[in-house]
Amino acid sequence: MSMFARFWILLSLLCGASLAQGNPFDYNVLGVIASSQNQKGVALIKQKPSGRVAAFREGQDIAAGCRIEKIFRKTVTFSYNSKFYELSVGDETPTEVKGTPQSNVAENLGQADGIERQGNTLKVTRSLKDNLVGENLNKILMQAAAVPHVENGRLMGFQLLEIDQGSIFDVAGLKNGDIITHINEQPINDAALAIKALSQLKAASSATFNYIRNRKPMELVIQIN
Repeated sequence: MSMFARFWILLSLLCGASLAQGNPFDYNVLGVIASSQNQKGVALIKQKPSGRVAAFREGQDIAAGCRIEKIFRKTVTFSYNSKFYELSVGDETPTEVKGTPQSNVAENLGQADGIERQGNTLKVTRSLKDNLVGENLNKILMQAAAVPHVENGRLMGFQLLEIDQGSIFDVAGLKNGDIITHINEQPINDAALAIKALSQLKAASSATFNYIRNRKPMELVIQIN
């Protein structure tokens, strides 16, 4: 999120702004500072009928009966009338989330059962893998920023930045600045190939990631048991 958006979030918090009654369909999410293990996130919320803008922390009510439950990098989860709704930054209409938001596994895999790291190998149980690549996949991908890495005018891969503590990237031993270059020996030197390689992982029983750290080639192997 831009420094401009962060400024308005801080200003709104200082001013103690509030919004009138409403439900998740009455709001837009203008920007977020995602939650971490040590700090609750903040969302900049606009009420569509009035045009008013205010900032709220995770766990706050934005209107009677409408609470912000979770704040991720690109989405905010609301609770309203015993249901949960997810709204992406910039979208107009929220989508209903079935059941209780399952963010504990997605947010902190370091404390989850079914995952173990041995050297450059990450062993994951099939039930946990199914959970991660199912409804939680979008939240998992939001736990690190991936930006194109270009050398001499050519895309060489995607560099990981802002890795969340306790995320699968963290548990796997990846670090900020690592450049993912191959998935299952397939180069990911354009966005389409990267998306294709990620989609193929849903049915895979193992996967190999090649990456560069400080100009040194590295490898991560994920085994599904």
